[in-house]
Amino acid sequence: MAGKLGVQEFMVLTSGGTPIFHYSCSDVRKLDELLSGFLSAITSFATEFGERSIQSLTFEGSELLYEQIEDSCLFIFLVETGSSEKVLRALLRELSRKFMGRYQTELSMDIPILDVFMDFEHEVRGVFTYYEGILIIMSSLSAFVIPEVKKDTMDLVIRSGGFLDEFHRDFGGAGNRILPEINGKTSIYDMSRNLGVSIDEISDIIEYLAIRGLLKVSKICPFIKSNDSRFDAYLDLIGLPNKDYQLLERAKSFCNGDRPLVDISERLGVVPERLHEVLEKLGEEVEWHLIEVSGLVEKE
Repeated sequence: MAGKLGVQEFMVLTSGGTPIFHYSCSDVRKLDELLSGFLSAITSFATEFGERSIQSLTFEGSELLYEQIEDSCLFIFLVETGSSEKVLRALLRELSRKFMGRYQTELSMDIPILDVFMDFEHEVRGVFTYYEGILIIMSSLSAFVIPEVKKDTMDLVIRSGGFLDEFHRDFGGAGNRILPEINGKTSIYDMSRNLGVSIDEISDIIEYLAIRGLLKVSKICPFIKSNDSRFDAYLDLIGLPNKDYQLLERAKSFCNGDRPLVDISERLGVVPERLHEVLEKLGEEVEWHLIEVSGLVEKE
């Protein structure tokens, strides 16, 4: 079984192509020494042309993601086709960083002792569990969620150095405008309207922060305060168009503060933007409850 992340196997090779660590989610191991040598050769070829980024190879039903750290080790994932590449790339970087930091002395030896690396399996399982939580966050993202930066975690990352430079490099001026708006009060949809920035641009930043464990995300759930004759009189007062009234009639029973707006819209067969437009016209008659998307475990 590949699990929620879609990772089938994880392997670490020396720069010469010698396997020194292998983790498999099942008893089957496809990443054998022959394939290891092939990947090592491919990486050596790419290095000649200045390539230092994560690379990938696609096969029928599977894909290889790999990253080389300087001239030392090659880190490889065998994953199911269609798995979340953004999350897997971050996961691969995390494991490679931990491996290099933990076994720096052992890796400097002319002949590595393989038994030394076996205890890294515990680390792999822990990191996998954490990123499965990240994946839950990612899969829950829509324009109608409210993201909030985890201030303590963000402060720690900023103090460690490098994050802001990387963020500014990746997102430039748009990132500088969007980041302060991620305040735990404003949905992605409203951020887009307020800033005049596309939802896709904001979502890219939200995904970037979520993958790094810097966000908590809450789904917005509409709650209609009243549902009686007085409410009908209020609708007559604001002059709700007939087509809006018909949609609202269908939606009222679902708007109990427990169902996310996106889920209600799917049940009604309308786009979330349409339902949100109608509910906005009700003003203070609608409260917006928040349900936090959970799934993250504490990172060691």
